[in-house]
Amino acid sequence: MIVYYRNEIAELLSSTVKPLPGTYLENIYDSSFELPVMFDKKKVTITGNYEHPDAAAVDSLCLGYTNGISYKLKVYNGTKLEGSCSGIIKGRITIFNFDKPFFANKFKLTLEGLEDDDPLYLGYLFLGLKTVLPRFEVGPETGEKLFSQSSRSFGGQVFGIRRKTLRSFSANFPRITSEEREIFLDYIKSVLNIEPHIIDPYYKAHDKFLPMYAALNIDDNKMPKLNENGFYYSTSLEWQEAR
Repeated sequence: MIVYYRNEIAELLSSTVKPLPGTYLENIYDSSFELPVMFDKKKVTITGNYEHPDAAAVDSLCLGYTNGISYKLKVYNGTKLEGSCSGIIKGRITIFNFDKPFFANKFKLTLEGLEDDDPLYLGYLFLGLKTVLPRFEVGPETGEKLFSQSSRSFGGQVFGIRRKTLRSFSANFPRITSEEREIFLDYIKSVLNIEPHIIDPYYKAHDKFLPMYAALNIDDNKMPKLNENGFYYSTSLEWQEAR
């Protein structure tokens, strides 16, 4: 299982066309997944520069909530091209993992859509380091949370307020090492249950388990030590889809 929460935030420019009024480039870093930056052209290039002295560490790209059909990314450290990728955008979240991590201080992301009359938009950009969690127990739970509110009239008629249904995912990690426990601790302390991020439960089986933009849905961080020799622990995590 892979989680994407260590996102490097860059200073953004659009080198080809300005965003439509009322939308902003910075929206691609906003926690609201469906609050996009929009353009009135079918092709746009977004340039990002990292201000901090040390270059940003990168090994993954995630694009979320876009109507683009293809993307092309070039990542630089100074004038040196450190990494590049391109492909077709599939579904709500498209992920590309580089073979190895590298450092960068600039990127150019080009998105291309279908029609000029249909504004091109992008809701979320992740360009940073992925975190691989240990293998979880076979048989994770998936489902949908119904947030609609229902009531009944005196005569028994059902009525209520229709609201969006959100996906959920939960998994048990029955045996984790001390080193893996530290990975969990860093992850949970970083996002808590308030920062949405991308999770990819089965990155080799997207036909059955799609990546999700979600937040942890937990109230505590219990990691009991197993009753056996050595330092092994267990834990359970649950995520709720965010939009």
